[in-house]
Amino acid sequence: PTPTVDPIVAFQPEWEALIAAAQAEGELFAATAGGSATRNFRPILEAFSEQFGIEATVSTGGGRATADRILAERAAGKYTVDIIHSGGNTAKTRFVPNGVLVPIAPLLVHPEVTDLSNWYQQKHWWTDLEQTYVFAYSASGNNYNLGMRYNTDLVTQADVDAMRSVYDYLDPKWKGQIVTLSPSYLPSTMYTAYVHPDVGPEWITRFYNEMDVEFNPEYRSITDGVSLGKFAMGINIATAGGDIDELAEQGLPVARINKPFKERPILSTTSSSSNIVVVDSGPHPNAAKLYLNWFLSKEGQTLVHNVAPQPAPSLREDGIPIGNTDREDRRIPGVEYLAISTSPEFVSQTEAALEFTTRTYQEALAQR
Repeated sequence: PTPTVDPIVAFQPEWEALIAAAQAEGELFAATAGGSATRNFRPILEAFSEQFGIEATVSTGGGRATADRILAERAAGKYTVDIIHSGGNTAKTRFVPNGVLVPIAPLLVHPEVTDLSNWYQQKHWWTDLEQTYVFAYSASGNNYNLGMRYNTDLVTQADVDAMRSVYDYLDPKWKGQIVTLSPSYLPSTMYTAYVHPDVGPEWITRFYNEMDVEFNPEYRSITDGVSLGKFAMGINIATAGGDIDELAEQGLPVARINKPFKERPILSTTSSSSNIVVVDSGPHPNAAKLYLNWFLSKEGQTLVHNVAPQPAPSLREDGIPIGNTDREDRRIPGVEYLAISTSPEFVSQTEAALEFTTRTYQEALAQR
């Protein structure tokens, strides 16, 4: 009989050649577009640098600021970034339309990455409509509650117990007591509210027009506002939610709502800790290819779970330890999640969600 060839063994010469080519380039320029990505992947890039002898330079910033910088550099003929850990909405609304990215699939060469049996539902996951440029390697399986955090001195346990739906946040008793981000960022929460078949535009209209919400673009101000009792709740607050969770661990009077609502649960890849993209005309293409495959391999994703402080659960399903993943974000076997951020059925509504949310926001401000 013909002996079975171990694909990893057969791949080793190609892998060693890629490592040598990347080491000849000597550097990798990475960007982390978003607060959670900055926290999670700096130590991962340091580990990559140490393992392969390639200097990894990391630029950090919010998703919007990072996109603005990269697009401005490219307009001036400068190509300074190889790879980006990006939020899904930043990638699909800023990077993809402006031709910043290259297709991911041709760059995937590691057998552990290309073998679809290693991935959730036996497929690769994508956050862009084209299913080509924005590779989703992790996802949170969440009860759908709009990521609400609250001050426990202002929102009682009885209040929480009475909440059964996101529409309960629209109770007049909470008017003037909610802080939220400006929709100019198109945070994932408002995109999700728009496309979620159990929520929809009606909820956004009522939230902006009936609740006298405080629009605030500063994560720190949102975190302080909820923790110090200026606001009872924070809804649609992106990475400020993680900051509030840290304060809860330190004993401050804040909490994250975590209970099933009547709205169906979602599988979300919109976090900046869930997507990776490769930049067109990056200065170190071999280093980018090496990092991409190493990062998505079992070794890389295991390191993410064990070293990153707040990782989203990997979409690999071949024995990755739970590590530092948040219990509330872990997918529950047998639960059917709406793939809000990856299904073309929903992703195709991104532009409409942005237009509607922005217009509704402006109309609400004009009436104040």
